[in-house]
Amino acid sequence: MRLSENKKEWVFAGAVFLLEWALGIYLGYHRILLSDAMTRTANAFYVFYTIPHRLFSMGLRLNPLPSVIQFPLVLLSKLWRPLVTGGISMAFASALFQAWAVKTLYSCFHKMKCREGHALLFTLLYALNPYIVFYGANGMSEIMMGAAGIQVICSLTLWMRKGRPQYILSMAFSLVIMFLVRWEALPFALFIGICMAIHMLTSNREKRYYSKEGLESLWYVEGTLWVTFLPVLFTACVWIFYNWSMTGNPFYFINSANSLSALSSNHWNYGGFPGVMSFVFSRSWPFLIPLVLILAARLVTGKLIHHDTAIVLIAVLGTTVFTTVMMLFGKSGGYVRYFCYPLMFSAAFMPYLLNMARKAGVEAARIAAFGFAVCAVFFGWTFTRSSLFREDLLMNVPAYSEELANFLNSHCNDGKILMDSYRGYYVIMNMDEPEKLIINSSEGFEDAVNDPVRCHINYLVVSEYENNGNMDILNETWPYLFSGGEVWTEELASIGEFKVFRVIR
Repeated sequence: MRLSENKKEWVFAGAVFLLEWALGIYLGYHRILLSDAMTRTANAFYVFYTIPHRLFSMGLRLNPLPSVIQFPLVLLSKLWRPLVTGGISMAFASALFQAWAVKTLYSCFHKMKCREGHALLFTLLYALNPYIVFYGANGMSEIMMGAAGIQVICSLTLWMRKGRPQYILSMAFSLVIMFLVRWEALPFALFIGICMAIHMLTSNREKRYYSKEGLESLWYVEGTLWVTFLPVLFTACVWIFYNWSMTGNPFYFINSANSLSALSSNHWNYGGFPGVMSFVFSRSWPFLIPLVLILAARLVTGKLIHHDTAIVLIAVLGTTVFTTVMMLFGKSGGYVRYFCYPLMFSAAFMPYLLNMARKAGVEAARIAAFGFAVCAVFFGWTFTRSSLFREDLLMNVPAYSEELANFLNSHCNDGKILMDSYRGYYVIMNMDEPEKLIINSSEGFEDAVNDPVRCHINYLVVSEYENNGNMDILNETWPYLFSGGEVWTEELASIGEFKVFRVIR
């Protein structure tokens, strides 16, 4: 019995989810636990394990959705801690988003009336790209933002072809999801808005809805954009209000001590505009291979000089342009993963581009498929050969975190332990009694940092100043604590980048 298109989409998505989650569990078993992903799990962990139990313990530096999705498994980890310490929870989150991306992409091919062979081929070329597979399993937020972006672009192209308002609503709420994952959704929304305006001002179908005289065309564009972007703007305002009401800083998630802007001060100097451009190209070019071949296919089929080519370029390259500008102003690091979105967004445009190619669709599909295949082969090679494109594999949780947790469990279980969760998050997740910890989300944390003796702290854990340890608030408050201790402390152990001190009363 032949499956319907809808059933095939769900079966495909379910298979991708299970395979990605299984790979994530395998990576966790071998302790490939990427620090940024595990931090989001730790934020969810604090809600249920630290005192007091409250949602605010999740923090405001990172947008909440990747942590909230993990709540059920984090809660179950009270029965079996490896659900969080083994990366099972974070892999669940990224696998879920990867399944959403695959279903969205496969479904868009069907809605665009593309050939089933093309739909299956391009969906597989995307889903099986080693870079996408790795990020679908490792819990990082890049695949989550990319999945929402794929939904936005697929909805955009379906609206461009069919004009139905349901696709505008789909864009609107997908942007909300994207913002709840990463605040970079706002500049991405700006680029999508430009794409929508171009289409409304050039499409013959859209021109039927407004008069060519006066400013009616601009009013029509404005009204459509308000409908599309009001939900994400409202969500952003609510998030800003929460930041302001809880910390007194409305943009805490952007400019706080642990934010991207603050962390950028630890990045190297790129050497001005030429240096930034060279740096960006060296990291972004593999992700641009599919886009280059898409443009080549459009050239061969006579569709290159068209307004929708501008739409493709703006939507696909928007996030890369934004990251480049941020780097020019010293507000962003240049991690390879920041430049991966052109690969994802190029795939999202394929249903529309094949639909537009009509009779030349087979030839266009061959050229574009070659680009996606070359990209997949490159990343299959680079994960074993290139240190540059394997950089995230080197950004695991801090070394010796488990050994430190074991020491604290054995030797410091008779009192309160004060530590900053910035570098100690994986230590906290491995503690037998995390309720005894005084960390950033605990009440009275600032007072305890300023006067550990008066606040009856028994032990301190501080990380070395190098390796981002300068972001540790104990180092900021007591700059000589790690190197020589204080008169009111006694050093108990040095484990990896951490030192443990007893507070002398």
